[in-house]
Amino acid sequence: MRGKVWRTACFVCVAWSLVALSAGQTPRQDVTAWAARLGLQPVWSLPLSRPDPRDSVLAAQLLDSDLLLVQMRSAVMLAVDAQTGLVKWRASVGKPYQTYQRPAIAATRLVIVPADLSLIGLERQSGVVLWRVELRDLPESAPACDDWQLTVCEGTTRMRCLFVPDIERLLATGTTGVAAQTKPAGRSVYDGGVSSYEIRRQTLREPARLWDFDDPAGIAMPPVCAHHVDVVFVNREGKLRVVSSLQHQIAGEWQLPAGASAPMAFRLIQRPGEKVASWESWLIVPCQDRAVYAFLLQQGKPAPAWQRVLGDSAHSAPVMLGQEVFVATNQRGLFCLDRDSGQIRWQQLEARKFLSASPRMVLAMDRQGQMLALNRRDGRVLAAVRLDGNVLAIPNSFTDRLYLLDASNHLHCLRDRDPQCAQVQVYHRLLFTPPPQQEKKSDEKPEEKPEGQPGENK
Repeated sequence: MRGKVWRTACFVCVAWSLVALSAGQTPRQDVTAWAARLGLQPVWSLPLSRPDPRDSVLAAQLLDSDLLLVQMRSAVMLAVDAQTGLVKWRASVGKPYQTYQRPAIAATRLVIVPADLSLIGLERQSGVVLWRVELRDLPESAPACDDWQLTVCEGTTRMRCLFVPDIERLLATGTTGVAAQTKPAGRSVYDGGVSSYEIRRQTLREPARLWDFDDPAGIAMPPVCAHHVDVVFVNREGKLRVVSSLQHQIAGEWQLPAGASAPMAFRLIQRPGEKVASWESWLIVPCQDRAVYAFLLQQGKPAPAWQRVLGDSAHSAPVMLGQEVFVATNQRGLFCLDRDSGQIRWQQLEARKFLSASPRMVLAMDRQGQMLALNRRDGRVLAAVRLDGNVLAIPNSFTDRLYLLDASNHLHCLRDRDPQCAQVQVYHRLLFTPPPQQEKKSDEKPEEKPEGQPGENK
């Protein structure tokens, strides 16, 4: 009798397990437990609603220090405030489960999503669809944009550059006639009381074509938009080219020993000065000759800064954080280089993928699916935790936070438990051109001249 009861109980347990699995209720790994072993603590958690069991996350990426974008297979997009975990807006970009989406890109006031044979521009603040650009061919690589231009590679050899219309610019110049005269100087149009409906009603025209460029050698990696007037790319023969959107021709080029092995990294770096801060445009290119090359863009021309042989090819774009450059390679692990000289500060053979960095440690993944906490000073492994195979770690080069998506469709934000990391540390924000230079105000007060005595000539 006992044996029969035991077999019945086992059968019921197995049946309920199969039902749970079929419903998509995968057991969730406790984030708090393993986070403590890495020296992390939770900041916020957000459950992603999934009314349709067929739906799942297609892509999740950090596009700016405060913008976490989640793309679902049902063609629904969610914009999440990366610092608070609140959903800013939801938008649909096509037919559910029939739209071919690729990872989105962002500018200061736009989010651009490649969907099927089109590019969809959404207002970053509200998620309102502003325009749609139809393409002639499926893009071979990801598009690139800044606040003025949008570049997309159609096929393998043709690059197309479009002028991106902007609400703020149009209203500031008075071309639309609404809020142009009443808009206070230096403030956003949203502060002037213009509703999202009013902005949508005056919708911007779709981006206009600036130029087309054909490179017979082919373009394999995504281009980079810089300074609102330059587009930088590397062709398959290893030519680093800068195309000027003002002159509609090549402004400068440099022959690399080999083609690029991974996307380039572009960053504007500010150097403090006595009176006026100077800005440098850094471009770092990983190549197939197992080396990394750094350039400074000066008036549209690439000037070589340094090169460093790593002995292996990089598989992802380098990450620039302050004075450090992190390069993840295929077989030789994660390198930390000095940004100004290219010298190797440390190398960690176990790490394969950069995730995020706090002031005291770097978080990375190894080949076995373990998350590693590395000492940021010398690269030593401080702790290691094996994650569930269904946990997706989202790389972050903007702040010191770590973002995860678990098997139960929960977004998690974690931080270093060190007290100095209680407030989010922002390394950089989206910036495509240096801001207007302002002279520093002197702290010294001018000497006050004594007023003349009565009867004196002043």
